[in-house]
Amino acid sequence: MGYNLEQLGPIGFQDLAAALVLESFGVGVQVMGAGRDGGRDLYHDGPLVWKATEDGTGEVWEGYTVFQVKHKARLSSRPEDDASWLWGQIRKELDEWADPKSGRNPVPDFLVVVTNVPLTPVPGAGGHDRLRKAIQDYIDKLEDSSHDVDDGSERRARHARISKIQKWRVWDENQIKILLTRYKGVRNAFPGFLTAADVFAHLTQFTNALPIEQLGPGLRAHARTTLIGESAIYFDEAGSGDGSGIPVHEVVIDLPVTSGNGGERASVIGNVLDRGERMLRPKLTVRRGPRHLVVAGAPGNGKTTISKFLVQVYRAAMLAGASDLSGDHVRVISGTEDALNRMGRSLPRHRRWAMRIDLAEYAQENGFNEDSTLIRYLAERVSKRSDLGDVKPSALVSWMRQWPWFLVLDGLDEVTEPAVRKRLIQRVTEFVTTAEADDCDVFVVLTTRPIGYVENIAPTQFERVDLDYLEPPEAVSYGTLVTRVRLRNDLDRFEKVVRQLTRAAEDDALKNLLRTPLQVLIMTIIMGAAGQLAPDRFSLFWGYYDTVFKRERDKQSGFHWILQNHGQQIQQLHARVGFELQVRSEAGDRSHATLTGQELEDLTWQVLHDAGFKPSGADADLHAKILTSATHRLVLIAPRGDHGYGFDVRSLQELMAATYLTTGPLDVVTTRLRIAAPSPHWRNTWIFAAGRLFSTPQDHEHRAAVELVESIDKGASGRLGDIVPVGPRLALDLVDDGMARSLPIWRDRLIRCGLRILHEPTPPDLPAVARVLVRFADTGDEQRKAIEEALRDALGTSGTARTTAEQLQALIGSVAAEIHARTATRGLRGVRKRPGSQPPSALPDGWPDFEDEVTTYPAPEEILAKVRQAAVSIRNITKRGTASEGDVDAIITALTDERGAPALNAALQHVTAHEPVLVGTLRDDVVPGVLRTAIGERLRGDPRGAG
Repeated sequence: MGYNLEQLGPIGFQDLAAALVLESFGVGVQVMGAGRDGGRDLYHDGPLVWKATEDGTGEVWEGYTVFQVKHKARLSSRPEDDASWLWGQIRKELDEWADPKSGRNPVPDFLVVVTNVPLTPVPGAGGHDRLRKAIQDYIDKLEDSSHDVDDGSERRARHARISKIQKWRVWDENQIKILLTRYKGVRNAFPGFLTAADVFAHLTQFTNALPIEQLGPGLRAHARTTLIGESAIYFDEAGSGDGSGIPVHEVVIDLPVTSGNGGERASVIGNVLDRGERMLRPKLTVRRGPRHLVVAGAPGNGKTTISKFLVQVYRAAMLAGASDLSGDHVRVISGTEDALNRMGRSLPRHRRWAMRIDLAEYAQENGFNEDSTLIRYLAERVSKRSDLGDVKPSALVSWMRQWPWFLVLDGLDEVTEPAVRKRLIQRVTEFVTTAEADDCDVFVVLTTRPIGYVENIAPTQFERVDLDYLEPPEAVSYGTLVTRVRLRNDLDRFEKVVRQLTRAAEDDALKNLLRTPLQVLIMTIIMGAAGQLAPDRFSLFWGYYDTVFKRERDKQSGFHWILQNHGQQIQQLHARVGFELQVRSEAGDRSHATLTGQELEDLTWQVLHDAGFKPSGADADLHAKILTSATHRLVLIAPRGDHGYGFDVRSLQELMAATYLTTGPLDVVTTRLRIAAPSPHWRNTWIFAAGRLFSTPQDHEHRAAVELVESIDKGASGRLGDIVPVGPRLALDLVDDGMARSLPIWRDRLIRCGLRILHEPTPPDLPAVARVLVRFADTGDEQRKAIEEALRDALGTSGTARTTAEQLQALIGSVAAEIHARTATRGLRGVRKRPGSQPPSALPDGWPDFEDEVTTYPAPEEILAKVRQAAVSIRNITKRGTASEGDVDAIITALTDERGAPALNAALQHVTAHEPVLVGTLRDDVVPGVLRTAIGERLRGDPRGAG
C-alpha cells in the first residue's frame, strides 16, 4: 500500500509520529499536546533502547532525548529542495537550543527529527549525509573562534549549550513507511489519512475480512446519494417562498461558540473540525478529555444547518477524487470546499464516514423498541438510502472498527417524553462506550437546545459547548450572504436590504434582534418586502408571518381569493395546527410531529364551523378550497413528504402555538401560561406568548404577564416551586428577549425577580445567566446599578448566595469581553459586599423538624408511605451528595401525588436553607423529570378547571 504522508497535514502527521515513537520505544515517551512545547513534540528521559537490526544489537541512548516533528505540506519534484527546506527547519530549532535567552531548558542529549520529507541515501551527496554534515558543521562553526569580533563569550555560550547534543537521527518519509509496514496497529489507526482518495474502490486494502460484498456497494451508494440528497436547505422553510432548495454550503456561516464554563469564544465549525483531526483511536490518541461534543444552541441559532454542513464536509472529503462521481457530486464537493475556504478552512485531511440522525425521527421509529440499538438504526438508514439491499448491523460494526466515523445526532431537545428520552440517552451512551471499548475512531456531535438539557450525558465522553449570539458585524455579514443568495440578480433590492440591515445593527433597539441566523434571515425578508420592524422577538416573527401572508395574498394565483377574504380563518388554522403539533410532539411516539391529511381536514372544518360557516353544507366548497391551498402550501403550513403536514421550522410552529395559547379571555390565557411556564418543551412557545401580551398597548396585559412570572412558584408543591423556582429564569428570559425594554416599570420588576437566581446553589447554566445579566447591565446606568446592588446583597448574605455571586463575578470579565461591554459594566466583577454587612448567624439544624413534619403531616397512611420513602431518599442524597435512580423515582412518586407533594414540600422547607447540595440535586436531577410530564392536553380550550 502507498502512503500519502502529505495528506496527514501537520496535526495528523504529529499524531502519527507520536504513535510510531510510542510503538517503538514504549509508554515512557512523553507526548506533548498542542501549544507552546519548548521545542519538544515528544521527549524521553532515561535509557532509550533502539531495537536491534540485522547489523547487530540495538543502541542505547542514556539521557534526555527530544523528538521534533517537521511536516512539509507539499513536497517538491526536486528532492534536494525538500532537503534544503528540512535543514532550514532544523537550523531554526538549533538556533533556539543554542540561544541562552530562549528559555529552552534543558538542552537535549539526543535529538530525533521525524519528517515526511524523503531523503536520498546516496553516500556523501544524498539528503541523509548532507543533513548530518550540516548539523555537524553548525556545531563546529560555533567552536571556531577565528571569526570572533569581540571576546567570543556569546559564541562560547552558544557552543556550550549546543554541544550538549551528543547524537542525532532523522526519520524521513522512507523510514516512516517502513515503520508503518512493521506496525500494523498504527497503520490501521490512520486509514482516513493514508488510504487513497477513492476509498470505496480500495476497501480491501484496509478491511481485512470485512464482508465487502455486503458493505462496499451500500456504503458507496449511501455516500453519493446523501451528498446530493441531504445537501440543501429550503428558504421557503423560513421565508423566501420560492420553493427551491439552496445548497447548504452557499449560506452556512461558522457560528461563535463558548465552552460551558465561560471559556474563550471560538467557532463551532472550527472546533469540530480541529477535534476531528486530532481524534484517533482511543488507544492511540494523544488528546486528553472527552472525545465527543454536545452543541447547545438557542432556538433559531443554526444547529441543524451547522449539523448538515459538517456532515457534508466529511462526505465531500471522503468522496473527493473518487472515480465514479457525477457533475452534481463534483459541484457539491467544490461548493463545500469554497465555503470552507471562506471560513479560512479546508477539507478535513482525516477522512471520516459521516451520518446525521434526526433524534426525533429516531425516537418516533424506535423509541419503544427495547431491542433496537443505534447501530441497528444506522444500518437501516444506510440500507434505505442505497437501494442495493440490506446492510447488516454486524457489517456496519466491522466497518466502524476499521474506518473513522463522524456521527451527528441532531435535536435531543425535541425528544421530551421522559421514558423515551431516558432510553434514547442510554442508546447513545451505549454506542459511544462500546465504540471506545472496541478502540473505534468515532466522533459524535449531539445538538440540543440548552433549556431542559440537564442530563450532562456521559461527562467523561461528552464535552458541552454553547452557540453564542452573533455580534452585529457577524449578523450583517450573514444577512448579506443570505440576501445575495435569495435575491440573486436583483441588485437594487439587495443593496436596499443590506443598507437597512447595516442601519439596524447600529440601532440599540433593533440590534438586540440580530442574534441568531434565523432572526437575521427573517429581518432581511421583512426589509425586502418593505415591512416594518419592531424591537422584540414576537413582533419580528409575527411580522414575518404577515410579510409571507401578504406576499401570497398579492400573488395572482388560486390562493389569492382565499387569503384576501378569509385571512382570519387562515390565521386561526395556523394557530390550531401549531398547537396540535406542539402537543403531540410531547408524546414519546410522536416526537417528529405532523398532521395527516384527515387531521388537517378536521381542523379546517372546526375553524370554519367556529366562525359560523357551514363546512358540511353551504360552505363545503370553501372548506375544500382551503384544504387544497393548505396541501400545496398555505403561508407557513407545508407538506412534509410522506409524513403529512406541518411547519418546517420549529420556531414557527411554536409561534403559532403561542397564538393559540393567547387567544381568549385574559384569565383563560394566564391559566394556560401558568400551566405551560415550567415545561422546557413549551418554554419557547411561552416566551412567544408573553411577547404577544407585551406587543399590545394594553397595560393590564403587561401587568398580568409580570405578575404571573412573580407568582409562578407559589403553591407549586408538585415541582417544589418554593425550593427550586422557575420564576427567576422566566424573568431573565423575558428581560433578555427585550419585550419590556421600553417599559421600565415592568422591566425593573422582571429583573428583580430574575436576580433571585443569585440565591440558588451554583446554577449549571450560570454562564448563560451571566450573559443575560451583563447584556442587561450594559444597556444603561440604571440597569447596571440594579445588577450591582443585587451582587452587593448576595455577597453579604448566606454562604450559598455569596458563592453563587462570586462565581458569577468570575465570569463577568470574559462575558463583557465577548459583547465589548462598557468599562463601567466590566466593573461589576469588582463589586464587594456592603461595608459593615454581616452574614446571618448559622441556621439551626432543621432535620429534626423535617422528620417531625414527615411523621405528623395530616394525610392518609398510603400517602405518607410515599412521603416517608421520599424522605429516606432525601437523606441518602444529603449523605452521598448525589441521587441514585431509585432516589429520583421515590421523590418523583411523592411529588406526583397531589396530596403527597405538599407534605414533602413542607418537610423540605426546614432543611433546604442550609443544604445547598441537596437543593442543587433536587433542581438538576429530580425536578426535571417532573417538568417533562406532558401538559398539552391540559392547555386545550378553557383549562381553568384543570388540575
